Amino acid sequence: MSSFNRITSCLTANRSAAGRFATLLLRYIGITAAVAITLGTTPARSADSISVGYQPIINGPLWIARHEGYFDKLGLKVNWIKFTSGAAQYAALAGDRINLAWGGVGPQLLAYANGADVHWIATVMDYNGVEAIVVPPSSTVKSIKELSGKKIGLVTGSDAHYGLLKALQENGMSPHSINILNMQPPQQVAALLNGDVDAVFTWAPFLFQLQDRGAHAIFNNGDLKYGPGYLGWAGKKAWLDRHRSDILKLLRGWDMGLQKMKEAPQLAIRYTVEYTGMDKHQAEEGQKALRYFPADGMLDPNSPVYWSSTSGLHGFLDDYAKFAQTYKLVKSVPDVDSYMMTDFVKAYRKSKESHR
Repeated sequence: MSSFNRITSCLTANRSAAGRFATLLLRYIGITAAVAITLGTTPARSADSISVGYQPIINGPLWIARHEGYFDKLGLKVNWIKFTSGAAQYAALAGDRINLAWGGVGPQLLAYANGADVHWIATVMDYNGVEAIVVPPSSTVKSIKELSGKKIGLVTGSDAHYGLLKALQENGMSPHSINILNMQPPQQVAALLNGDVDAVFTWAPFLFQLQDRGAHAIFNNGDLKYGPGYLGWAGKKAWLDRHRSDILKLLRGWDMGLQKMKEAPQLAIRYTVEYTGMDKHQAEEGQKALRYFPADGMLDPNSPVYWSSTSGLHGFLDDYAKFAQTYKLVKSVPDVDSYMMTDFVKAYRKSKESHR
């Protein structure tokens, strides 16, 4: 078995210091993915109440919409369920514990390819600028090529996984030249600081926690021609079709939050601090690296998230599907066009135009 394919499970913190740090970190982040699946997970039955997964990341429009009560004003009750990565959300979605999952367009495509009833409905954020490979403060590694023979912690099948393999490819390196260890972001932080790995590929706010402790970034997904860090919502087709009006309200609430953020950008920082626990400086720095898009941005030919058979987003997903097949992350090659459902953003745009 090649070194690349020796992907292990999450590191166990045997040392007491690492164990204490991991415990404190999990408390800091809030509900872990495992807890999120078991607590508060009964899906809403009302047509005007939905359960939505989310991650404790910088997300100005969503936090503003949530805090300012925009969804409530639109007649939509949202039950928010916290996760620390996308993978656990897919299990919760499959078990009907949440109605919508939030995450990366690529990783959710892998869930779809592996048989999950997951369909993408809207791409609203570019998170590439805060998804990075970081090394410890004492490390002399300064480039991708210097990672040869190193142990790297990341979430397999994630934006980080794809980004690392693309970075290796662009530097003429084989995936067999590194050792990947599969671990969730909180464990990545403890493992790097404890010296159990040589680098991790993670995202904010975990990225900021490491940088605040002296770790330094050598690469981020924004360095790629088309980074994978495009985020948004996905759900089960049957549920989506039954709750069309709820989806339109969710998209409208996002746009209301986006508009408010443009008028009062400080609110994005304030509410990010409130909902994620990161400090103000971290939120400010992260916000500078992000791009947000209107809820119907996939219909705009000038947008990076435009969806058509020849668009950049389509080309990226085709490549993501090949990456997944090459590294045996999927059972079969996914049909990206079947995975992507643009009906909802089209209906949302139509509803906006009818009210003008």
